[in-house]
Amino acid sequence: MKLIFKKGEDAQINVFHFANGQKNDFAYVDMIKALICSKELAEPDIIGEFSEAEKKSIKSMVTLINQEVSVFNEPTDS
Repeated sequence: MKLIFKKGEDAQINVFHFANGQKNDFAYVDMIKALICSKELAEPDIIGEFSEAEKKSIKSMVTLINQEVSVFNEPTDS
């Protein structure tokens, strides 16, 4: 699963998630469901005129989400 960030000419940022071969409008609950199935976020697509700081922030967010999700995917000792 991956997130797609797109900034239009009016500087409006739109977010989509790509899962199961489909691009979907972003909905937090749907993203979480897809994330549970895929177990990680792929490198995001960043489309449009984003500043370097914005790109860095988006990539950092994806890294942090993957770190948190990885805890739930670790085998347990039970």
